[in-house]
Amino acid sequence: MTTSVRPAAASDAPSLAAIKAATSAPKAVVDEPQTQSGLRSNPYTELIETHRGLVYVAETDASVVGFLALQHEGHPAVVGRNPVKLWQLYVAPALHGSDVASQLMAAAMDHARTHLHDVVWLGVSEHNARGIAFYRKHGFQALGLHQVGAGGHVHQDIVMSCSVH
Repeated sequence: MTTSVRPAAASDAPSLAAIKAATSAPKAVVDEPQTQSGLRSNPYTELIETHRGLVYVAETDASVVGFLALQHEGHPAVVGRNPVKLWQLYVAPALHGSDVASQLMAAAMDHARTHLHDVVWLGVSEHNARGIAFYRKHGFQALGLHQVGAGGHVHQDIVMSCSVH
């Protein structure tokens, strides 16, 4: 099984939505917004188009099996001249524990180096032990807690960062 990582294209949006749905806890069905033509829009199409060059997909056997999204955004706890946020990183559940997430992380770090970012940072749920261990394995260090969400959906994320070499 060979996996490659490439920049995402708008045509990848359905695969990104499927991966995110497969990795998320079941939620109540929410009606998706409709476009002027009446067709349902995919928020991942907007993600890819709005963050052009900042969304990458991992492909195995011509199928998208994971993705990551970066954002040009800082955080008060992150020390750096030009930080970039690792905003989303998801891998199809059947490939958890494989090398796919590590390949996506390598692409994030390559992007950061190429675009002269000096630090990559992220927020991960304090209850996501597997994610925290993965990020530590890749050189991220915890900086503290950050409250995320609003209303009844507030939780704590651990802010982590890694210097780009």
